[in-house]
Amino acid sequence: MSRGLGEVEFASGLPEVATAVAGLVTQLGDMWFVLLGVCALFVLGTRDASLTDSPTRDCVYLLALTVGAYSLTAALKHAFGLPRPPGAATATPPTWIPALGHAAYESMVTGDGYGFPSGHALKTTAVYGGAALALDVWDRNRRLAAAGVLTVLVAASRVVLGVHYAVDVAVGVAVGVLFLAAAVRLTDQRPTRALALSTVLGGVAFATAGTLKSGLALSAAAVGLVVWTGTDRVRGFRTDSTRN
Repeated sequence: MSRGLGEVEFASGLPEVATAVAGLVTQLGDMWFVLLGVCALFVLGTRDASLTDSPTRDCVYLLALTVGAYSLTAALKHAFGLPRPPGAATATPPTWIPALGHAAYESMVTGDGYGFPSGHALKTTAVYGGAALALDVWDRNRRLAAAGVLTVLVAASRVVLGVHYAVDVAVGVAVGVLFLAAAVRLTDQRPTRALALSTVLGGVAFATAGTLKSGLALSAAAVGLVVWTGTDRVRGFRTDSTRN
């Protein structure tokens, strides 16, 4: 039984330009964009204290949320095992896109693997929401509003592209909110605790999915935890030595 509400049929009738725009918007929730965004935040934060008073701590925390959100998504997708809408893995590039750009276009507007819940919606909610809580720029309400707008845009783009049903993105956002709330409660926005949580979720994802990507997520979180803990102890030792 399909979990669709007619949104796939509606999306298939939209003009080609709408699909192309949705393909661009959906990149805001792609792993490559999120990771690049966190790196850019670190660079900017070291130059502008108004963004964050601790760019290293905040960016490591956001990276932990990113990996944790991915691992949670992988575990849930393999637990439910629900397919994407028909045709989600294929696309016909518009005639106005040069042949050289066909591969890039197809990668932007298609999706494969299981479809429930939406990883883009979950990750965007958790990471952008985490950034809104951790950063210092503007006031918190404006940051949360910006994060909410970006989340809605990414979630809507997944439906417009026909790679997710509406329920997939709705549940993805809901789980993202719950994950972020739990992460804030359990970690107190501390990188060490966030990396530990991410490592646990990575272990669950690898045990559930057993894929290369879930193994890489587990490895990244575990290595990050070891490295951050080690450097944190070195910083503490140096501080104590200075005081003495």
